[in-house]
Amino acid sequence: MDREQFIRHISSGAAGMGVELDGQALDRLFLYFAELQRWNRKINLVSRQEPDWIRVHFLDSLAPLGMGLLGGQERVVDLGAGAGFPGVPLKIASPGIFLGMAEASGRKCAWLRHLSRALDMEGTRVLEGRFERILDEGWRGRFDLAVSRAAAKPSKILKAAQPFLAPQGRLLVYTTEPLVEKGRGRIHPYTVPGSKVPSVIWELRFQHPQTAGP
Repeated sequence: MDREQFIRHISSGAAGMGVELDGQALDRLFLYFAELQRWNRKINLVSRQEPDWIRVHFLDSLAPLGMGLLGGQERVVDLGAGAGFPGVPLKIASPGIFLGMAEASGRKCAWLRHLSRALDMEGTRVLEGRFERILDEGWRGRFDLAVSRAAAKPSKILKAAQPFLAPQGRLLVYTTEPLVEKGRGRIHPYTVPGSKVPSVIWELRFQHPQTAGP
């Protein structure tokens, strides 16, 4: 897919989700796409075919912006950042956030560092290691918002996110409604343009770093 096709598809898809992308964001998203194509041949960052990446990865990552769930100045940690979704698209579209990318795989951390340099993204940090190690390195209670997409079951992410968050911090889990704990937090349904699969953002607010509230 060339640059013109990519920008046309992602612009129209984002607009359908209520997300407006400026010229700089579109340029960085395409560079991200191109670098992902190149690196995916080496370390298999994502498994789907390239034509699906815009819908399945890029647009899906941007869903919270269309719902008004990101203010634009938060300190955000992406738990299990992997190939960079959802954290990097959120950072590109909302450059005022600080983004910590927590990832255990050394090879994927190398990719994330390369991507941060290639996209010239200020206010990012790759946090390498298991979550417990990262917390011990001074990141406990340092974030306003945690996000996670396809990293683990929501119940496991809920437990893992708590120590990273400051009081009144929030967690956004990309998931499907059957996996949400009923009666807890808020459910924000969405469907990515071009997809027939309904998804949800499960939002929880933490009253205290160790105590989850609705």
